[in-house]
Amino acid sequence: MYKTLWNSINKQVKDSHASAAFLAVSLMDWTTIGLLAGFLICMIGGMSFVTKVTVVLCSGGYTGLILGFFGGILYLYRSESRHLTDSTTSQFSTTARKISLNAKTAAR
Repeated sequence: MYKTLWNSINKQVKDSHASAAFLAVSLMDWTTIGLLAGFLICMIGGMSFVTKVTVVLCSGGYTGLILGFFGGILYLYRSESRHLTDSTTSQFSTTARKISLNAKTAAR
């Protein structure tokens, strides 16, 4: 689900805003799914009104937060960490060369 959502958002939104839009849509999608599941549970069980409201809000909120937000962050972290590693490695080697060059120059 995350990959399909990421691909569709990546086509419609600028690259700089794609991650934020992905997290927002993922959060809304999973919250909606959680709310629907909460409504289903409330229809099946014979509960008081306060208990029904609590079940619906908790199921929607926790589902949206855990699966939508944190799941989206983990998906982005896993999918984009490869790209960040390459640039970080090249940046590190460039910085190491500058430091070694400065050390050689200072020693003379």
